[in-house]
Amino acid sequence: MRLSSYLKRAATSAATIPLLAGCTGEQDAGGVVEQAAKRPASWTDLPVRTGARDVVHTDTDDRSYKVRVTVKSLIRGSQEDMRGARVDEELKDMVPHYLTFEVTNTGPRKLPDAYMVDSNFALNGTDWERGEEVHLSGGRPDGSDLPCADTAPETLAPGDSYDTCVTYALPEGVGVLSLSHIADGYLDEGGVVATWPVEGGLKAASAELAEPGDIVRVRWDDREDGVLELPATLVSVRRGSAADLAGLDLDLNENERRGVPYYVSVTYTNPGPEDLYADQADRVRLLTEGGRQIQGKTPFGLDTRIPGCPSDWVARMIPPGDSVTECSIHLVTDEDDKPFAVGFAEADRPGLMTWRAPLH
Repeated sequence: MRLSSYLKRAATSAATIPLLAGCTGEQDAGGVVEQAAKRPASWTDLPVRTGARDVVHTDTDDRSYKVRVTVKSLIRGSQEDMRGARVDEELKDMVPHYLTFEVTNTGPRKLPDAYMVDSNFALNGTDWERGEEVHLSGGRPDGSDLPCADTAPETLAPGDSYDTCVTYALPEGVGVLSLSHIADGYLDEGGVVATWPVEGGLKAASAELAEPGDIVRVRWDDREDGVLELPATLVSVRRGSAADLAGLDLDLNENERRGVPYYVSVTYTNPGPEDLYADQADRVRLLTEGGRQIQGKTPFGLDTRIPGCPSDWVARMIPPGDSVTECSIHLVTDEDDKPFAVGFAEADRPGLMTWRAPLH
């Protein structure tokens, strides 16, 4: 089934004001002063698993700092919040989500640009797409204030903490699967990930999945013949071993080398009328319970054979009506995260076609 994408990724981070149990805050010399706020009935507290995680923050110069992130609350706002705020038109029909958390510098060095810690965060929708971090300004149509604005300091000394709130936009009808903090800032690569699940998120995501063996039509850009729709079937998802990859010519980072490989096999059929060079492996994603999209890897050697990852595609043309099974390798680097689904990133269309993952 299709999981729709919706927005281009945010190029820079935009932080927001602490949401403290339904109160807005204003900063003065004594710290945060709570002030009663009118809370719209349309706002909903989401059952996020709160708590602290020790993580690594990577700044724009690739320098690493130890910090502790404590998630405190997640509130779904209303479309009215976006319509009353000064935001791009494409966001007006989106739903804001207000994430409140605390950041503590647990390392020995002063943390520069402390307000950038939120740039390593992701709000993962039940379609496995990331919510867009947005900066809301202005107010609601009824004149009440918006609940989220920036209170992060420029720098953070060792042992010091600050509370802040960040706003993410999701399409109407898309729920929240989880929150993630990614050590290197790249959700789809092999960095260390800390996850805060949202209760009910997996169940909602599961309702949108095709079953293994179901045939779905995926869109692929053949370049010469344009975008084609290929009948595709998820065959299997198998857990492998790091020993399987020994000696293979794979482009792996340090975390991926320590990760667990999963082998995803998908069968494609050439609908005709001409021969097809059907190399689809780079469009397959392993989707995890934590909300990650892990892109597949294949060896550079075309004749490489991998135990547990059989593939009958070896740089050959597929005649009309024939099928081919391709296998891709996906490295899960977080031992607490588990594969949940398989997605296909379609050409010329946002979102993923997805199957439930049949683990073996």
